[in-house]
Amino acid sequence: MNDTPQPGQNPLDKAGAPDTYEELAEASKDRGGLFGRVNQAFQDALTSSRGTRERSPADEAGDDPRVTADDLAIRRAKSVKPQRMIVPEGVIIDGSMTSGSETEISGRIEGDVTVEGRLYLGASALVSGNVRATSCRVDGLVEGRMECTEDLELGTSGRLNADTMAGKRITLAGQVFGNVSTGGILRVVSSGKLTGDIRARRLIIEEGAMFNGGCTMRAPAQRREAQKQG
Repeated sequence: MNDTPQPGQNPLDKAGAPDTYEELAEASKDRGGLFGRVNQAFQDALTSSRGTRERSPADEAGDDPRVTADDLAIRRAKSVKPQRMIVPEGVIIDGSMTSGSETEISGRIEGDVTVEGRLYLGASALVSGNVRATSCRVDGLVEGRMECTEDLELGTSGRLNADTMAGKRITLAGQVFGNVSTGGILRVVSSGKLTGDIRARRLIIEEGAMFNGGCTMRAPAQRREAQKQG
């Protein structure tokens, strides 16, 4: 039997799929160029990939015998763009965690959390240890001490069960059971509930908020003088 397609016949009409490049090219013409476009895209990607290659340790180190593995690791870390770290709901980390970039936690951390950047603790987040971050939004539960070098925002579903401090600003819309300290503004919104003492430069308590504890307010100069005397 002659398997050669007759003039005007689609190669795909014969038994089986085209199994040679010539048949594939011919089929692509009769099917709107689909195979041709796919093949061309593949060839382009293959060509571009041939021109890129990761540098080997030997290339990176050069001729300097003093370059160590640690040196190469630091160089690579500086050249990599920081990625956002995410701990999804349902994930449990048995131990402390540290992140050098923006972090979002919705799971459970059985230890301390340290983040060099912004931290978001979702409504399902549970942290049994201390938390330290540049700034933080809390909608979950933190059982340990909370420290932020800049701002801290506690959402309506958030709860802090220990002392809390932030360098510039604290906004409380949830529950806090512990002392709160900030060098800037402390705002307790109408849904906020605070049981503990307050140390702040400025204090705003909205109507409807609950506050049980003592309050100390000092200007920066007064605080520095008190520290010298102490």
